[in-house]
Amino acid sequence: MDQDLYRNIEELLRVEKENVKTSTILLQSMMDSGVKNIDQLDRVADRLLDSMHGLSGDGEDMYHKYLDYMSKFNPKEANERRDDLEYDLGYKTHVLYAAAILCKKELEKCFSPNGGQSFQVVMNDYIPKVFEIKKKAASFIFFAHYASGRSVEDLMKMLRTITEETEYIRERVDEFEDLMCFPREIYHPLREDEWQFIQIVADHNIKLCNEHPKLKEDIMNKVFGRRKND
Repeated sequence: MDQDLYRNIEELLRVEKENVKTSTILLQSMMDSGVKNIDQLDRVADRLLDSMHGLSGDGEDMYHKYLDYMSKFNPKEANERRDDLEYDLGYKTHVLYAAAILCKKELEKCFSPNGGQSFQVVMNDYIPKVFEIKKKAASFIFFAHYASGRSVEDLMKMLRTITEETEYIRERVDEFEDLMCFPREIYHPLREDEWQFIQIVADHNIKLCNEHPKLKEDIMNKVFGRRKND
């Protein structure tokens, strides 16, 4: 490794660790003082988030302590942030990759009008427009439904099974690098309400599409221009 690069990485790590130390002390002081202004607390806590996504990965323990503190006076905000953190740090993003694996399998014999893989059209033109992981998973279910004719309920059962196969998912991460939300080795199972949310969104999107024939025709033509052996 280039020595200058090595020294730069070492310096970044040092700065990150110092940031975590300083932010931890300040955040703890604010909590000890009973500060309940979330904007003020976030300005400090967000520094921990930066380090958690940096080279060191430090700060998670203190951030969870902060969420525990917040839950005493604003449980709704605390729970929403905890859920976001679970997906953001890759503890639950397994479901996104499982949905991609399922969709790719169901679309393997489908081709767009220009002869390209239908799944790649989904990855390039539709998934990037969805900005929340559970909704992205629902979008994969949406296209798997139209490719296979399977019900959303059946696809959700398949999705649950694949999501539990964490080693299998991690082995296939490189196939879906554009998703850019890599799953960790540690997997935190989804709650039942999270599974239900994915199914509800998928069902809603299918219903909406079926109620608007022109929209459905445009999507079907763009994604499923033809199928192998048609």
